[in-house]
Amino acid sequence: MTERKTLAILVGGGPAPGINSVIGAAVIRARLEAVDVLGVRDGFEWIMQGDIDHVTPLDIGEVSRIHF
Repeated sequence: MTERKTLAILVGGGPAPGINSVIGAAVIRARLEAVDVLGVRDGFEWIMQGDIDHVTPLDIGEVSRIHF
């Protein structure tokens, strides 16, 4: 039995030019390879506290036209 893989995407720090394109490309590639993808909102703050309420599953449809 093959173990499912999961990729978490977290961006820390201030604004980063082009980050939306990087997130979109990473999600698309991962999903094409059957890897689950999680987006972590608000940087490291919640992860360090063990709070997963700020974790959102991401799929191609949600990031194909990502604009924040």
